[in-house]
Amino acid sequence: MWQQNKRKSKIVFLWMMVILLIAFLGGCSWLMYKSQQEAPISEQAALDAEAEPAISSMEVSIVLKKSFVCGVESEEKLSQMVASTDQVIQDYQDWQLLSQEGNHFEFGKQVNDLAPICKEKGYFGLSKDGILTLYEGPPEEQKVIQTFFQINTKKLESALPMSELEFLQKGIRITDIAEYNSILSSYEEFANLTGNVKKKVEADEG
Repeated sequence: MWQQNKRKSKIVFLWMMVILLIAFLGGCSWLMYKSQQEAPISEQAALDAEAEPAISSMEVSIVLKKSFVCGVESEEKLSQMVASTDQVIQDYQDWQLLSQEGNHFEFGKQVNDLAPICKEKGYFGLSKDGILTLYEGPPEEQKVIQTFFQINTKKLESALPMSELEFLQKGIRITDIAEYNSILSSYEEFANLTGNVKKKVEADEG
């Protein structure tokens, strides 16, 4: 009886060893299969990463030029890092490209408004030659921004009160483009139309 039980125990032990061996071999086979499936994906990802071109950038110099109604021209200089020259054109698509030399760009824009200096210090007045002139500050300071046409003072005196001419000689302050256009249209009928010369003043903004 004891020998029979001992034989049965050996048989159970052998079966358990067989089951464990099968489980071990099965686990190893599954791990090997999974690693073989993942390896090509990882290798392909590494190849794709190497194939992607590196995003490079370059520095460009840009000049922005503005021309205002009152004759003032401003200029701003700046530098910018871009991926390509096409990006520069895209970034300043609202500007007109004036020139391009290598990494140097110049853009221009016509501004339908008065320049800041004209709004802050603009005066209409008469020069010694009777030319309607836009000044920076009162006419007596003689800081000319823009000249227009010669006024026929005799015609002006006969059509308007004498105080009107004195008012113009002392200087008429303007602060916006509406006042600017109003003064021009008011005195245009008294123009001799012989001195329609415009002088532009440059203002450096950068």
